[in-house]
Amino acid sequence: MLSKGLLYEDDVILAWMRNRYLQELVSGGRQKNANVKESLSRLNLHPYFTYPAIALLEPVSTAADDRGKMLRMEEMRDYVQQRASLDHVVFIDDRHRLALLFSWVSAKHLEAVQTMLGDRFGLPVNVGVGKPCSQLCDVHHSYRQAEGALQNKFYRGTGHIIQYGELPRYAALGDYPADMEKELHDALKAADSDADVEEAVEAFYRALLEQGPIDIKAMYELTARLLIGSEKKLLPGANYDSACKKFEIMSIVNMQTLQEIKACVSRFFIGVRGAMQPDQKESHRSIIKKTIQYMEQEYQAASLQSAAQKVYMTPTYLSLLFKLNTGTTFIEHLTRIRIQKAKELLDSTHYKNYEVAEQVGYQDPRYFSQIFKRKVGLSPTEYRELGGK
Repeated sequence: MLSKGLLYEDDVILAWMRNRYLQELVSGGRQKNANVKESLSRLNLHPYFTYPAIALLEPVSTAADDRGKMLRMEEMRDYVQQRASLDHVVFIDDRHRLALLFSWVSAKHLEAVQTMLGDRFGLPVNVGVGKPCSQLCDVHHSYRQAEGALQNKFYRGTGHIIQYGELPRYAALGDYPADMEKELHDALKAADSDADVEEAVEAFYRALLEQGPIDIKAMYELTARLLIGSEKKLLPGANYDSACKKFEIMSIVNMQTLQEIKACVSRFFIGVRGAMQPDQKESHRSIIKKTIQYMEQEYQAASLQSAAQKVYMTPTYLSLLFKLNTGTTFIEHLTRIRIQKAKELLDSTHYKNYEVAEQVGYQDPRYFSQIFKRKVGLSPTEYRELGGK
């Protein structure tokens, strides 16, 4: 008789085999319909579908931990599979999304599955639905269509069921809308409040999409160009080397919806507007002084986000002000403080290099050594051996 532990391991292996097979199926790796049905039966899965189709379910979460995300998706898969009808098969695709293989006659149940998941796990759920196929070996077409439908959350927002057949035709962007950018800049200069800035950004994107949705990749590229170009045009005399470029642009391309992008662009222009106001200079100097004091006291854990919270600003605004008022970026100044503290520890303690790295805020000792050598010209070990000279 098999032990309980072995049975559990067998269950894990069976779940892995099912998932692996279904991933291969939706990738187009299975050719004969009869073999697909036979394989599903051997894996104790329902083999008969009336016009099979694929739906992709994507919970909206900010979690960045891949392992934690995978464990959560496995929990969701098991939860849905236990409660779904017999002609539904649930698996996790190779991009850590929940996939549902189902008969098209059951499509009306997708809303119930979405609601069930949302209620159980407390997250909005995006759902992309592909078209039905005549046989199982063609279901990879439905899977690709479900992926395409899911991408349209960029315009539809989160928490919707999006059918592939509902997708609009995306237009190419054409020339960069320089006239619209100028109108946005004029509105920004005339703005009396943050709300006015937000409305100007809304008007910019509304005019941009007046003829219909634009290719999503083009929207990312246009937004990046808008931010970088606007810095140079609105702050021409500041000798300003794009303090927000890395912070803001990289965050833009990782955003999932147009609404997120508009909110981020609004925060950016609110920061630019504040930096443009000459009567704010004394207040700005006070803010930078408080920020530097915080960095010197909390250098181990300090970050742009935490510093911004201390002075009641957005990270983008603080990044702009810091560069304009000090001539260096926030991270460059923080690195300077950390390296100085590291030199003091190397001079006065017997801490090992990795312990010094942790003391000054670097969790990766190799990265700390690289930064130290770049700034000091010696590795931490060489610096200590030479007695700090």
